[in-house]
Amino acid sequence: MADQPADKQLIQLSPDALGQLDYVSTRYDARIPQGVTPQDIANPAFWAHHAIKLKPFDEIRVHTEDGTWMAYYLVLDCSRTWAKVHLLSAHRLTTGDVAMSQASEAEVKTFIEHHTIVHRGPHKWSVVRKGDKAVLVEGLGQKDEATLWLETHARANIGAPAPEPVTA
Repeated sequence: MADQPADKQLIQLSPDALGQLDYVSTRYDARIPQGVTPQDIANPAFWAHHAIKLKPFDEIRVHTEDGTWMAYYLVLDCSRTWAKVHLLSAHRLTTGDVAMSQASEAEVKTFIEHHTIVHRGPHKWSVVRKGDKAVLVEGLGQKDEATLWLETHARANIGAPAPEPVTA
């Protein structure tokens, strides 16, 4: 039989050191705009508006609105106006991976068709929903500006990405 050191103390986890994860830390989901990178999220100031809710060891799942990537972060330290997070893992998603969550161009077109762009005198260019005549936005200086706003609004509501720019 091998010699066992008789003086080696048994190490055990104390009775109060084990708790349910849901009571100890919180998990959050953050939907971020297109173009934000994992490096941007590492900046403690990025979390300024939400830092007051966070505490060390909270977990944050981050995903982009367009579904191109997602990542998991661990809160290391925080204050009322900042949070230091650590990237645990990041995953690039291809168009095929997120195809189920992206709307087709036909859905965007249908959404736009349910709205109209009108010039309303002192209210300038406005986007109006046809069904109930609700004004979604007003005071836009150019019709092209209203058209762009409506397309951006449609894509945001449906979850469709912006079309790829065409280069000549």
